[in-house]
Amino acid sequence: MTRRLDPWFLALLAGLGLLPFVPFAVPIVAALALAAASLPFQLRLEQRLPAWLAASVVTLAWTLLAALPLFALVALLAPALPHLAQAHLDVEALTRAALRAPWVGTLVAAHQDALRAWLEQNQPTLLLQRHLAEIRLLGEHVLNLLMHAMLSLAVLWAVLWRRAHLAHALRSSLQRLISAQLAQRVEHHVLQATQATIIGTLGLALWDLLLCLPLFGLLGMPRWYAWGIAVAMLSVIPGGTGVAFVLAAALLAAQQHLLSGLAVLALGHVITLSGDVLVKPKLIGASGHAPFLLVLLGIFGGLAMFGMVGLILGPVLVLTARAVVLEG
Repeated sequence: MTRRLDPWFLALLAGLGLLPFVPFAVPIVAALALAAASLPFQLRLEQRLPAWLAASVVTLAWTLLAALPLFALVALLAPALPHLAQAHLDVEALTRAALRAPWVGTLVAAHQDALRAWLEQNQPTLLLQRHLAEIRLLGEHVLNLLMHAMLSLAVLWAVLWRRAHLAHALRSSLQRLISAQLAQRVEHHVLQATQATIIGTLGLALWDLLLCLPLFGLLGMPRWYAWGIAVAMLSVIPGGTGVAFVLAAALLAAQQHLLSGLAVLALGHVITLSGDVLVKPKLIGASGHAPFLLVLLGIFGGLAMFGMVGLILGPVLVLTARAVVLEG
């Protein structure tokens, strides 16, 4: 006669079993979120293709989408960095341009000496030398991000390929802790909340793309279309758009377009901030009719508690808990 495991002991055992995966929480959670968002496409492909081939097609599509910002940044910065390293700001020309600028010209006139000193101390070559250690650290972070992205795509492929088996195993384990009816409701709402979160993230990228394209174009940014795509794709990474705007502003300043560089910094951050605060929470909450403020707190609270993984986990937990409680 077998004795059923105590549900709380089973939950503790499962938690201990997941501890080794904590360092890889971000790529694993991202892979699960992408799998949930890709499920409708996976099911359609499985009507004509084997499950492993359908999973490969979906994973390849996400791989190409994830590689776009990397290719865009390499294409943009590879020819620009040598120019930036050898560039020298024409302090007098930039000062004269600032003096003629509307609204700020009077302010600049009162602080000409300070502006000249700042420009001299922040020549592109000096900035690169001064921040060489930070640039190397950024390169290490990019390499680490690429490794996590590869792991995430591998997990995505495995989850999509074995989705039926994994869903059955998770459902059975969940039903040992709670009733079958509640387990079914939780599963439904987790899937719905995850799909809504991915839609909100993609909507944020589209918002940044549509507004940054004319911004870069009007300010005379070389290859403005590629910069718009890079900003849009980097919007899914906290701080990613900020790095793109700083690089774009530095390139404009090195080409004697200081005011255009400042405009990119100011307006670019307004665009991304409005997307983070208004667009993304609105899209995520639309599917479940969740209050805007609740979703917003879920996003920022998740980021504060869980780091990057909280961008997905935060809204999913909030929306799932709200839906299950209100249904009850």
